[in-house]
Amino acid sequence: MLSRRTVLAAGTAAFMPAVALAREGDLRIVSMDLSFTEMLLALGARPTAIANVPLYQRLVSVPAAPADAVDLGPLTEPNLELLQYLKPDLILAASWQASALAPLERIAPVHWLPTFARGQGPLDFTRDLLARIAGLAGREAQAAALQGEADAVLAEAKERLRAQAGRPVYLLRFAEDGRRTAIFGGASMVGDVLVRAGLRNAFAGRANIWGTASIGIERLVEAPEAVVIHFERGAETARAMRRLAESPIWNALPAVRAGRVLGMPVIYPNGGTVSVTRFARQLAAVLAGVPAAHG
Repeated sequence: MLSRRTVLAAGTAAFMPAVALAREGDLRIVSMDLSFTEMLLALGARPTAIANVPLYQRLVSVPAAPADAVDLGPLTEPNLELLQYLKPDLILAASWQASALAPLERIAPVHWLPTFARGQGPLDFTRDLLARIAGLAGREAQAAALQGEADAVLAEAKERLRAQAGRPVYLLRFAEDGRRTAIFGGASMVGDVLVRAGLRNAFAGRANIWGTASIGIERLVEAPEAVVIHFERGAETARAMRRLAESPIWNALPAVRAGRVLGMPVIYPNGGTVSVTRFARQLAAVLAGVPAAHG
């Protein structure tokens, strides 16, 4: 049986001539994290290579990865032979990857960047991270334009949601078993957008460093006036909804009985500036038909 390393080496050799000519004359930047990839693509600084292109396309998707993007493989097990061949000028990697990806420092300078906020709100963190990546890529003007658009869209969303000001909202993703949910608190990017749009996050429990917690659906009764917004993930969500439809607990929830359960296209919950803009637009759109909150 061939080892994984043998297979990767063979695959590398198969398309080396093609990638050798792909980015001649450009700053060769490699991205090892989904949010960094999003920001680079949004800035027009196309990465020389990206870790786990299929995962990026599934979880982030906008901006789309180029059809001919060079895929380095898993986030913590990249194809080092291919990476050496590409001769990048710099590598962007997440701080949480440092222990697994230390060998990257023998290939090119690595910028170990944080992926979650410490001591600042998620949107302020995202703003600073965009500026930092733009500085490394020489795309400061593009970053200013992206950030300006995000600020304008968020302000517009808040204005559109003025009648909903203070409305409690649960923001979540259902597990397939129909019993649990990943719920997003204020320390997540989407949770911060929610609050800055004038709404109230109905979930006030403990969450991890990315602002996410796993809870049972019975806890959604804690804020009976809340709207439940869930991210739709295709077949996975369809299976969850079928199980929820058969759940007495789910069917007894105030939001379910009142028809205040709304779906929206999935957004990477701790994505970059484009994800911020997309979520703000979707949030305003999905709540447009909900009766105004009572003061």
